[in-house]
Amino acid sequence: MSYNYIFLFLTSIYFSYGQINYSIPDSLNNLKYREDQFYIGANYVLIKGVNQSIQQNNFSSQIHFGFLRDFPLNKKGNWSIAMGLGPSYTQFQSNIDFKTGLISPSFNSAKYISLNLPFEIRWRSSSSTSFSFWRIYLGSQLQYNFISDNLSSLKNITTLSTINLGYNTWNFSLGYDLSNRLVDSVNNETTQFKLLTIGLIFYLL
Repeated sequence: MSYNYIFLFLTSIYFSYGQINYSIPDSLNNLKYREDQFYIGANYVLIKGVNQSIQQNNFSSQIHFGFLRDFPLNKKGNWSIAMGLGPSYTQFQSNIDFKTGLISPSFNSAKYISLNLPFEIRWRSSSSTSFSFWRIYLGSQLQYNFISDNLSSLKNITTLSTINLGYNTWNFSLGYDLSNRLVDSVNNETTQFKLLTIGLIFYLL
């Protein structure tokens, strides 16, 4: 959808000008600092299923933002773990009937809001005085999906693995489901699918 492109364009301009080298110590010990605690991102969503009859239609997208508490693991501060909380909005279209979990003769839309609990193991080439650095963040995420009645075949609770990597402003984000998206039942075993997300993520502070 066009608003996703507008969002990415405006956000990239803001951070391209906003990220300069400066230091904001988060601790009395400048060697042990915290980074990248607020995030906002946008993803393209791909449906990955074992059944070749499963088809995807139109542009599928996801917007997410939130807060991650950074806990440094060493004095230099370039290794850390982070735990957080934040919402996301996901929308995609497929020929799956999201009420029954069966293949449908027409395309159907799934739209829902999720509450996400991310956990990350982080490495970065930063210091307490540098704001421009390389980062590789590996993580997993627990999601509670607020599913409406017409999407009742979708699970309320899902898990996924994530990797966020990049330099300074521009960071790529990948996510892949660890669990299937449909509620387990005999009728929809052949239509089980997972979501693959590809996009950009920006860190504010």
